[in-house]
Amino acid sequence: MADIDAAAGKKRRWRKVLIICGVVVAVLAGGTAAAGTYYFDNVALPEDVAMARSTTIYYADGVTPIARIGDTNRTVIPIDQVPPDVQHAVVAAEDPTFYANSGAGYGDFARAAWYSEDEWRGHATISQQYARQWAALEGDGYARKARESVIAIKLNQQYEKTKVLEMYLNICDFGRGAHGIQAAAQAYFGKAAKDLTTAEGIVLAALIGDPQADPAADAGPVRQRFTEIQAAMVGLGFLQAGGLDYPARIRTADETRSDDTKLKAALAGPGGLIVHHVLGEVAALTDPRTGQLLYADQDRDGKRNFDKVRNGGLKIVTTVDQRIQEAAVRAASRTSAGSVMQDQPENLQAALVAVEPTTGAVKAYYGGDQGHGNDYAGHYDDPVLGDGNETCCGGHPPGATFGVYALAAGLMAGYRTDSGWNGTSPQEFPTSGRTLKQGNPVKNAGEGAADAPACRSGKPTWCTLDEAAVMSLNTPYYGLTEAVGADKVIDVARAAGISEMWATVDGAMQRVDVAHHDGKAVSPKYFGTEAGIGQYPVTVLDQAAGMATFAARGLAAHTHFLKEVWTDGKKTFGEVVRPTRVPGLTVEMADDVNAVLQGVPARYGLGLAGGRPVAGKTGTWQFGPTTGVAHAWMVGHTASDPAAKSPGLAAAVWVGNRAEEHNLIDRAGRPVTGATLPGTVWRAFLDDALTAVAMPVAAFPPAAGTGAKTVGTGVR
Repeated sequence: MADIDAAAGKKRRWRKVLIICGVVVAVLAGGTAAAGTYYFDNVALPEDVAMARSTTIYYADGVTPIARIGDTNRTVIPIDQVPPDVQHAVVAAEDPTFYANSGAGYGDFARAAWYSEDEWRGHATISQQYARQWAALEGDGYARKARESVIAIKLNQQYEKTKVLEMYLNICDFGRGAHGIQAAAQAYFGKAAKDLTTAEGIVLAALIGDPQADPAADAGPVRQRFTEIQAAMVGLGFLQAGGLDYPARIRTADETRSDDTKLKAALAGPGGLIVHHVLGEVAALTDPRTGQLLYADQDRDGKRNFDKVRNGGLKIVTTVDQRIQEAAVRAASRTSAGSVMQDQPENLQAALVAVEPTTGAVKAYYGGDQGHGNDYAGHYDDPVLGDGNETCCGGHPPGATFGVYALAAGLMAGYRTDSGWNGTSPQEFPTSGRTLKQGNPVKNAGEGAADAPACRSGKPTWCTLDEAAVMSLNTPYYGLTEAVGADKVIDVARAAGISEMWATVDGAMQRVDVAHHDGKAVSPKYFGTEAGIGQYPVTVLDQAAGMATFAARGLAAHTHFLKEVWTDGKKTFGEVVRPTRVPGLTVEMADDVNAVLQGVPARYGLGLAGGRPVAGKTGTWQFGPTTGVAHAWMVGHTASDPAAKSPGLAAAVWVGNRAEEHNLIDRAGRPVTGATLPGTVWRAFLDDALTAVAMPVAAFPPAAGTGAKTVGTGVR
């Protein structure tokens, strides 16, 4: 019976050989037979290879991943990023005649008919293996195998061998969920493909035929294959005899799974907010020639989607520095051991953003411990992963920290930092005519009717702008804003980096775009004189950007998270930095502002380690009609001196409520002010971050003493 079955099987095989050869002999002989020519011409190459591949978001170094999106771990790279010895290892393992063969030949067609599927796999060329995956060919019939061979031949006719090998290396399954040589290099050796050694490349080549093998846990079969491939490389002239040692260190499967878990978990943690912000920027990128979105596509119904971003295998490099980001999380997250926020009352929440002066690059972003939903440092519009709903919680009243822009506007109007202003509290401002009503006086933060500021003159009616800034007095800065105009203060703020503010419209908070509307367009319509004392909410991100502008002595750069986008190994977008001067704000005026702000950390004991020069501003906003505080801030920056290779760093910290507003009380039962929790987080962060990146110390230029007016509203 067995002999009868064997004979029948052999007969069927010979029948297949005769049928298929009747077609392909004519094709390979020059296409003289009509049937063969027709068959060959009608097997088309797929026009577009839609390989499933994940998009990876990286820190600014372009090497360390933050997170991965998409379902398939694959990153497409060009062949020049694969070392020649690694290329040769794959050729020796899978197709020793690769560089000479046509992709498929007579013998290949015969094998297509004669051998079983398992036997056929061992005889398929690299071109045929790629053709099967590329064209998504299924089944093991000779028709499929013949089609596969024709496609392989056409591939070799259309592409150089190096291109065929490149495509093959990017589509192979190497096990551990790693598709393509780049993902495999990371999964097994924790490095980029370009950094693979010859021995490591041989290990990966051995896995192509058996991706379920584990070269770390059960290396027996892989070691044997390693030896065979090495010998084949020597025989082909790719290696000299002598022998390579099996790699001493191969990552375990658990390590690979841990990496994958971390990259997916990153979206749920603080890094997820960075991902949302950067994806929002990627989705908004347009072609400068056509105005069309660079990375958008349309589905069959004509609806716009961003599959090119989600599953396009992009390499997205952010501006965020891993070392600075980790310092931000250590300082501001309540889950970080040693953080001042640890064990604070549950209602307390911190947010921290750091921006690089002169470039506007966001170097760290902490908007909370959750990567989706509430973003306490800003808000994002991410059509790639977001649900289309505006995120919560980004705007907070900045209090006296907004007085920095009022101070700059005052200098631009000709006032000096030592001009005198009425610091009496409470104080009526009947000339306002905007939002302040008679009988609703302005008060200095935390003061009652009988309290008065202790200005240097000894008279509460004569406080200079510099001491009013250091002491966070509201009444002098309200008076200053009255004098110069709230629209002028907003113009300075928007030029420095404030892109949006919130106003109460018909009893509800409404976000107002000030980036594209000047002060006169939004004041007094939305914002009155209270802008100068920080009544209107802004984001922590924008406040960090504003401080970066003063660190750069009045040069403002567009704030951004996106550094580069790479598609198929080619850079398709690179950041463009064009800092511009705040209109009307001279370098000398910026130096005067910085001279004033250096007094704030000194007053509150918030100086940096080693005496590094630093400027800052505290601020609070009250809890309803009480004297308590609902929002507390500390913002500021170190000096920027690019010539000394010290770009400086600006940081803004907010501490407030996670949800419903309450009076801010710390774990010791003390009221929270700008100099307490926010100030401590701010100082700890800057010390940690600047040490981590070894930022050289830079000094602020001295005050220039700009302005001619020596008297404001003060009365001696």
